Amino acid sequence: MIHFDNCPTVYWLIGYILAGIVMLSAFYKKVSLPIFVILSIALLTFMRLPVIVFNREINPDESQMLSHAITLFHNPVYWRSVDGTTIGPLDNYLLVVPRLFGFQIDYTSGRFMGLLCTVGTLLFLLLSLKNWFGSLTAQISVLIPLIFLSFTQEPDFVHYSSEQLPAFLLTLTLWFLSRYHLDKANSTTNSYLLGLTAGAVPFAKLQAVPQALLLVVAAFWFCYLIYKDKKSYRPALMLVFGGITFPALTFIWAACNHVLTDLIDFYLLGNVIYAGGSAKTPIVQQFFKILSLSTDFIIFTAVLILPAIFGLIQVFQKNIKGNLQISAIIIGLVLASVYAVTKSGNDFVHYLNFCIVPWSLLAAFGIQRLNKWAIVFPGLLLLYFCFSDYSSFKNQHQLNSFISDNATTLAESPVVKELKKYTKKDDFMVVWGWQCMYYVEAQLAEGTAENHSERSIYQHDMLGKYRSRYISNIQRTKPVVFLDAVGKNSFWVQDRKTQGFENFPALAEYISSNYNFKGTFDDTRLFVRKDR
Repeated sequence: MIHFDNCPTVYWLIGYILAGIVMLSAFYKKVSLPIFVILSIALLTFMRLPVIVFNREINPDESQMLSHAITLFHNPVYWRSVDGTTIGPLDNYLLVVPRLFGFQIDYTSGRFMGLLCTVGTLLFLLLSLKNWFGSLTAQISVLIPLIFLSFTQEPDFVHYSSEQLPAFLLTLTLWFLSRYHLDKANSTTNSYLLGLTAGAVPFAKLQAVPQALLLVVAAFWFCYLIYKDKKSYRPALMLVFGGITFPALTFIWAACNHVLTDLIDFYLLGNVIYAGGSAKTPIVQQFFKILSLSTDFIIFTAVLILPAIFGLIQVFQKNIKGNLQISAIIIGLVLASVYAVTKSGNDFVHYLNFCIVPWSLLAAFGIQRLNKWAIVFPGLLLLYFCFSDYSSFKNQHQLNSFISDNATTLAESPVVKELKKYTKKDDFMVVWGWQCMYYVEAQLAEGTAENHSERSIYQHDMLGKYRSRYISNIQRTKPVVFLDAVGKNSFWVQDRKTQGFENFPALAEYISSNYNFKGTFDDTRLFVRKDR
């Protein structure tokens, strides 16, 4: 496999040349839209290769979702074998797809699937912009998020995150919404598909629901306009039918597999507990706190502010009815994205992925009126990344943050090397604490639905239910290996005295009765089932 050192100078130079070609193609009338799309995908893919081939964990969420995917390949019943807590089932099922084609489920395959989601998001953003603003404005507007996502190396925008699939579903829903303005669009079919994709969003991430709801409300408005014009209820009825299709099928599937109670308890109610623990910081203050953690996104936002403000002033001054409707939808999406980013109260930068599309839509109003002069905005963003990379090259002789020399295959932590002496490929293992990377490195399925035990450690209203399920799972799967990772290698839970598995009496008794202690390896305790 190809790999990258810290300073692939020629590679980076080719990336900037390709970016220049893509920018010129957006303004050159003889370049067709399909060619522009192909060039844009080539740029994004080319500049994402260094992080894709870097087969190491960048964010703990990656290991959490990848280990769920490894488990789902063996037992595909979600909420029985896997519980993604705040992460929806669709995010995890998506990661199983490479395994169906014979590829290993690892960080490379995960980021490749994330890249496909990003490509889809930008493609349907382009098509939505085209429907509302025309081809030239669409191409110029999409250049800005394209350059941002191609050249940023901030981890929260390049690792496989639980925002990438819902962002794609939201943008696909947006495209269906934009098609109401096309005379040739079949409003009945379009309404059903819009409802279907919006209805799937909660099962990718509940955090994305505010934006999905806003798009559905806007769709009902357009259905009302169709009724006034054509006296037809069918688009509205099909929108409702489409909206309930995916949730209804999911609940029926869950009931047939006897996990409906788990869906309600651990996904819906469990997420209420998670959101209920959010900070009491005002939304605006919380948003700027998160925004301040990402220099690249600050610059991305700054580049979009001027065309956004200029365009909206023009819209409201001229009071153009159609533009007012579109602007209301887009402003609503912006506000909904800010709410989604801040609701949990956590300062996670990858939440900002929900803002990329609404920000770009808002700027399109100004870009439309500036016409070809709008090249200055993607140009400024590209210059920022060029200057940033030049400074890094000059001061540190580094262009690439993800050095994949000797890192294109999975690593093995000391405890993983040891546990492989006792395990086979179809065995289960359990990690107490929060270190899901061990599952990925060992390529073993998890023996409990939750692959981290945070919710079985901290005090909350559902602690008893989580612990009861934990014991039930471990008794059912009889994992060959049990690891207590609480300590320096565990995310969040690191105090072994108060958070080690011995603080859960039922679990401590089960481990004592059925497992032998094999030693501590880099601060992680290894227990192997007595019949091995």
